[in-house]
Amino acid sequence: MLSQAVATQNPNGFLSEFWRLAYRNPIYSYTLLGSTPRGLLGTPPQLLNGNASVGQAILAGLLPFQGRRYNFGSFRDLANQANEQWLALIHSFKWLSDLHSVGSSDASTRGQELIAQWMDIYNKWDDFSWQPDILGARLANWTTHFAFLSATANQQFLNKSLFELGRQSRHLSRSVLQGPPGHPRITALKGLIYAGISLPQSEKYLVQGMDGLENQLACQLYPDGGHVSRNPKIQMDFLRDLLGIRAALLTAHYIAPNWLNQAISRMASMLRGMRMGDGGLARFNGAGSEEPREIGKLLSKVKLRGKAPSAYLHSGFHRLETGKTILIMDAGAPSTQDENKWGHAGTLSFELSVGRERLIVNCGATSCMGEDWRQVLRSTAAHSTVSVNDVNSSELSTPGEVNRKPINAHCSRKEIGGRAVIEARSSGYSEKFDLIHQRIIMMSSDGSEILGEDLLDGSGGRSYVVRFHLHPNVQATEIQHGKAVLLKPRRGSGWKFAANNQSIELEDSIYVDGSVRPRRSHQVVVSGELSGCGASVKWTLTRI
Repeated sequence: MLSQAVATQNPNGFLSEFWRLAYRNPIYSYTLLGSTPRGLLGTPPQLLNGNASVGQAILAGLLPFQGRRYNFGSFRDLANQANEQWLALIHSFKWLSDLHSVGSSDASTRGQELIAQWMDIYNKWDDFSWQPDILGARLANWTTHFAFLSATANQQFLNKSLFELGRQSRHLSRSVLQGPPGHPRITALKGLIYAGISLPQSEKYLVQGMDGLENQLACQLYPDGGHVSRNPKIQMDFLRDLLGIRAALLTAHYIAPNWLNQAISRMASMLRGMRMGDGGLARFNGAGSEEPREIGKLLSKVKLRGKAPSAYLHSGFHRLETGKTILIMDAGAPSTQDENKWGHAGTLSFELSVGRERLIVNCGATSCMGEDWRQVLRSTAAHSTVSVNDVNSSELSTPGEVNRKPINAHCSRKEIGGRAVIEARSSGYSEKFDLIHQRIIMMSSDGSEILGEDLLDGSGGRSYVVRFHLHPNVQATEIQHGKAVLLKPRRGSGWKFAANNQSIELEDSIYVDGSVRPRRSHQVVVSGELSGCGASVKWTLTRI
């Protein structure tokens, strides 16, 4: 099967070789047999509605994903597909919400047909489609949309579906924490909790799932509510799962524990702090393009008061917000491989938006353009920060590992004459070049002026480059004989960038916003030589 081929591309895999051998044994399927439930005790609520246009595409044999439309007429047609993330989506059945949003009998029948195909083809353990997080998502989606699917179903389909729900729940109970660390374990536990709520005489799954969830929250969340991956997209997905679990508990007349409610409040506060002026998320550590409306709907389910906090000290992010100007800086060290396999070397980078327009950005992230592109976008040069000798501030190996990284990344903030000031330091270049990077950013009380200084303190290195990547919607023009750059977003006032009389270059850049192709953009570049005594670059952004 293709799913087996995909899984074997990674020799380490998601399970130990011992468990693989055990699950592959033909006898293992018999250990999953047990009583078949006659029905469900209830169905968990749908947290967010699906997309009816995507549901119509599924009815036409297509499934949109990351800017492309993949053929999806049958589970028997997956042999030519090699995109692992797309396959994970298919096997998770998350797209059932899109069929549900269509609401027609044809949509219900189509969902039944695809589930029946899956049960015929993947009725034995499979290294990919039975991976704990994919299996957990599948159980959650099957139980959530069971009433919609059963509305037009015959008894044979219902019996077979209930039989399969029982088998997969038994396996998930045994393997729920054997998958990848981090957020995937939350997704797996969510499926087990949903099974414990929905299936008769399965409260043991609920107890096991809630105990595992409490332990994982203690391991994966910082006290300020940030996820250890330091990836805003994972932060959002994590919060969605917790909100879904709480809604399922309340619908089934269980009391949501205080530790769950507190985790939701802290995570929601952090997620709100990672939003730019357009409502989307800042692009740090692998975060891609997310729908602002979906983020808003998630946050609307949590009672948050006041403005977003200005500092997340444990997670390492700082936020300056004055008027319509928002600046978010990554002032923390990259996560470990277990915390975020695809973390970025973007320490001390920042993003800036004015109103709904993004001005300064990082280049983004991708999972569908190949590993080479993914590595390029993880590099320091793909972020709005300083690089030395064209070397990353954290050593990025392939595939998806961070080796050398800043030992120390400290940040403080204060108010000077009504201006908010961030002072951050990173030791990312200390080991290789005996250099400490310090970045100071000050925002005026009305948000119309931003003053910055990048200091390289030490004796090593040959050259430095300070990059400010621009959003593709920003027009950039050199002015003042190359001593400044005029930045003009689609809407609103223009801004002038200058750097203490140093020459400024306007170079090509790219921006990845979730599509399969990067968008062309520009970057403002200030560079210079290091002569054994460090360097200082002072720069300003002033609204015209």
